[in-house]
Amino acid sequence: MARPENPETGMPPGSAFLPEVPRELARRRLSLRTIVLFFGPGAIIASLTVGSGETVLASRLGAVFGYAILWLVLVGAVTKAAIIYASNRYIVLTGEHPMSGLAKAIPGPRGWFPALIGALAVLSFPFVASALATGIGSYLEIVFGGPAVAWGLVLLVLAAALAWFGWYALLERAQVAIVSLKVALVVVAVFAAQPQWLDVVAGFVPQGFGYEPFVFTEYPDIADRSVWIEAVVFMGGLGGGMYDYIGYAGLMREKRWGALGLPGRERAVEPLALDDTPQERERVRGWSRAPLGDVVLSFTAMALTAIAFVITGTEILGAAHNVPNGQNVLTYQGDVLGVIHPVFRYFYVLAIIMVFFGTMYAIWEVYSRTTYESLSAVSGKVRTAGIGTTRTVVYAYILLGGAALILTGADLVALITPANIVGGTLACGIYGLGLLVLERRVLPAALRTRPAARVLVALSSVVLLGAGLVALGQYVGVLQ
Repeated sequence: MARPENPETGMPPGSAFLPEVPRELARRRLSLRTIVLFFGPGAIIASLTVGSGETVLASRLGAVFGYAILWLVLVGAVTKAAIIYASNRYIVLTGEHPMSGLAKAIPGPRGWFPALIGALAVLSFPFVASALATGIGSYLEIVFGGPAVAWGLVLLVLAAALAWFGWYALLERAQVAIVSLKVALVVVAVFAAQPQWLDVVAGFVPQGFGYEPFVFTEYPDIADRSVWIEAVVFMGGLGGGMYDYIGYAGLMREKRWGALGLPGRERAVEPLALDDTPQERERVRGWSRAPLGDVVLSFTAMALTAIAFVITGTEILGAAHNVPNGQNVLTYQGDVLGVIHPVFRYFYVLAIIMVFFGTMYAIWEVYSRTTYESLSAVSGKVRTAGIGTTRTVVYAYILLGGAALILTGADLVALITPANIVGGTLACGIYGLGLLVLERRVLPAALRTRPAARVLVALSSVVLLGAGLVALGQYVGVLQ
């Protein structure tokens, strides 16, 4: 026999239910004002990933492939946004991090699935850190002299110290201003370059792509590299990877949206048990708009930034046969803004260095959170102790691992390649498939994402998983 409903909540006595939805989220349509109002964690991820993925790699792809690669920007942004929305929606509605839910929802030995995802993410940490440090170090060697390896090691240690002691406040404010101006100027540069807009539009139609003819004669090392690896490395870096996204979901706790705003949900070990009632359906729809707006705005900004850099990379760098490559990853970047005025060439280099260094600073704390969420999903001891238990170990791991990779003398593209293939595409696809199982196991049918959204998550997961597997096979020499 059904229990009588509480007249105030419309729910059975003792049942858990979501908090009331803010007025802005209760509206049927998600307005731009609401999206901006609830924009938060996505801004952190956007600023964290705007360094190599949306700038250097995008302009590199424009230079070597031309406009034929533009459609891949949309594929990368849409596939990742769909998966991350499903992830963030789950924690907002249940109060449980998806990694903890996956430990129980996926059949097999308990915790094997989040352990796999976490391992793929953690393995990527030193590669990302060393790639960023090497990128700046190589440019500083050209400008000031001294070995790039030494510059890279100094920058890695400095970023770790700033993050550990929290000395970044003033630099962060300067970075926000410079990065914002840089993005605005790149948009101006797009129009100053006077691209053939019909060619730009045609680039968004899915099509085959190949290296521009000059690449084979002037950049044989790039020509020897699989076009698929080149494209997947970019797509893996676009918007970040699982090394960012596990921490991204955890950042939802700071906003206290939905179930995360209920007392005692800070370290929830079980998902909030939601009942399928008309009132709860309305709350679910309302609270779902918060992570949706956050993801839409952040990935739209990242996609538009990447598109602008592909265009300028094609029209400016590609036309001059100046490809960001080897120790010259940042050398030609100033030419992008030089079309506006020569003085902006120097500003652009400063902005790029600020972006890279800002990313280097942020990864320490985000990766500490990613590691904590991964370990707490399989260890109650870690979950109870809190994020402080992983911070020291993660810092030491990134510092030592990153230093070892810098000492190899490899360039930015070589260092970022395995991280973007494994952590940026392959792991994202596996995670997305797990989220579909998790939602089905935990949420009542009426409270799950809509069928069209589930289909999009499924397709996105398959695309990223397939792209990652092919690229990984080619990278290790198993596939041609």
